[in-house]
Amino acid sequence: MSNLTPYIEQIRTRIDLSEWIGKDLKLTRKGHEFMGLCPFHHEKTPSFTINDRKGFYHCFGCGAHGDLIHYVMQRQGLSFQEAVHKLADHVGIRIIEDKKRDDIPPDLYKILEFCCDWFEKNLQRNIGEEARGYFEKRGFEKATIQNFRLGFAPSFKQGGLSLYQTLLQNGFEKNLIVKSGVVVQKENSQEVYDRFRERLIFPIFDVKGRVIAFGGRIFSRLESKEGQQAKYINSSDSSLFHKGSVLYNYHQAIQEISTEVPPLLVEGYCDVISLYQAGWKTAVAPLGTAVTEQQLMLLWKRHSCPILCFDGDHAGIRAAFRTVERSLPFLKPNKSLKICYLPAKEDPDSLLRNHGPKALKETLDRSVHLAEGLWQNLIFLTPPQSLTTPESKAKFQQYVLDLLSIIQDPNVRKFYELDFLKRLRQLWYYQGGNQRRGFSTQNKIHSAGEGFPLGLLKKNDLSQKILLATLINYPTLLTEVIEQFADIEFQEEKWQTIQAVILEQPLENQERLKEILEQKGFKVWLQELLESDLHLHAPFTMTGHAPEFVLERWLDVWQGATWRQHIKEDLKQAQDRAKISLDEEAWKKIKALKTQIPSA
Repeated sequence: MSNLTPYIEQIRTRIDLSEWIGKDLKLTRKGHEFMGLCPFHHEKTPSFTINDRKGFYHCFGCGAHGDLIHYVMQRQGLSFQEAVHKLADHVGIRIIEDKKRDDIPPDLYKILEFCCDWFEKNLQRNIGEEARGYFEKRGFEKATIQNFRLGFAPSFKQGGLSLYQTLLQNGFEKNLIVKSGVVVQKENSQEVYDRFRERLIFPIFDVKGRVIAFGGRIFSRLESKEGQQAKYINSSDSSLFHKGSVLYNYHQAIQEISTEVPPLLVEGYCDVISLYQAGWKTAVAPLGTAVTEQQLMLLWKRHSCPILCFDGDHAGIRAAFRTVERSLPFLKPNKSLKICYLPAKEDPDSLLRNHGPKALKETLDRSVHLAEGLWQNLIFLTPPQSLTTPESKAKFQQYVLDLLSIIQDPNVRKFYELDFLKRLRQLWYYQGGNQRRGFSTQNKIHSAGEGFPLGLLKKNDLSQKILLATLINYPTLLTEVIEQFADIEFQEEKWQTIQAVILEQPLENQERLKEILEQKGFKVWLQELLESDLHLHAPFTMTGHAPEFVLERWLDVWQGATWRQHIKEDLKQAQDRAKISLDEEAWKKIKALKTQIPSA
């Protein structure tokens, strides 16, 4: 392997960053910088800046950041060495291969291994008591802590030598210590200090299991100061470590990934560790930044369809959208993703601790394919209630098609366009149907982050149980939705029977509905319905919520569950009218309605 450092310096002096990126993007000069539309996510207002003097680019929209080499790596899915060789060829620099030389000093690995051992020992000492308490609170077992080699970095105030001083005392050279990324040297100064102070330490490994960097998290008494310092920090980039090219726990996950067991991409270190401890050993995470193309490529090398599992809050939904968006240019017939939406206010770690492995497995089993996940995110980011005019609908449709246009594989792009045009037609019909029945479209397409994913509405058996269970727990809502409830064609006979009994009851019996159903011999069926895990899919089915909130959620599910039924009814009416009036308009309507019927 060659020492690439001198070649990198030559490349940077011969190629302006704006010149190279200008081949891909239309750039506009703004003072000392250039601006353009970010190539790493879809945007309409430029937020991507390039600074030739500093030699880096930065996107204020998605957070993409790097230099010339990182840009080539991210855009073309190349390794660090491959990107350097490509750029060298472009400017006519010949890289001389020297098999006897290693551009990574062996002592660099030794320094990082020494640091890892030092952090581990500190965790077990008196100064690590509070850090140990944090890990215990998270439920991490001793064997898990040892397996992930978790540690603690004390502060200078706690006495003893700093990490930097300890490394010097053990004979390591200052310049290599600085290159390792575990210390910081002030600009225009010889002063050096530890990068990690009073933080929990998560070692980061390469595919061979060697320590190449660290992640540090604030905790406990420092939590109140989160606004003043980053919650997580990583080692600085080095010849061993480029955070956009590495996944946390990848070295262990690749031993477990198989055709049947896909990689599971989550957001944080603790999520990975909790999942691994509970048996999901293919869990990995990005290093505190948005998922990069290189990280996606690492997953696709091992499996054709990894699962994204992000937190069930608005931030998690947006993170999922950014990852999906970033994956679009690289989709192929054998490269895709699945998306798992967690219940509101849950992450994988909390879901495991609060509800157990069974709940997590059921949630993962409901993962949706990339097209469905992308559509759900688009609806979340642009709610249908904002699409009320022909102009707004046209604008949204153009946005969707522009987004799909970045898919490079022509066949994949074609089928995505066909699929999403069908979804758009269904959305326009859905809105029109709501208006004809006297319902506002406001809040009728629901976000995954507030209790249940849209994919759930396609499962009529599950959504019908949710509709029935909700009214049994909130019987006073019947006066509001009695017509809609009567309109439901329940698939199972036992639910049809309960529906009939409910519809027979006078309004004054509403408060006693559950008692009446039990008296009529339906106790076992009620237990099956009300003691199931429906609350994991739709938390509002449980008692204790505001009736107005539950009513909105119930109508959401009802409209999704009865969509197909309504379209079929309209189609039958159109066909009946066509028998009387055989005009061209009638046949056009029948044809249009047939295209709207969702597949089973």
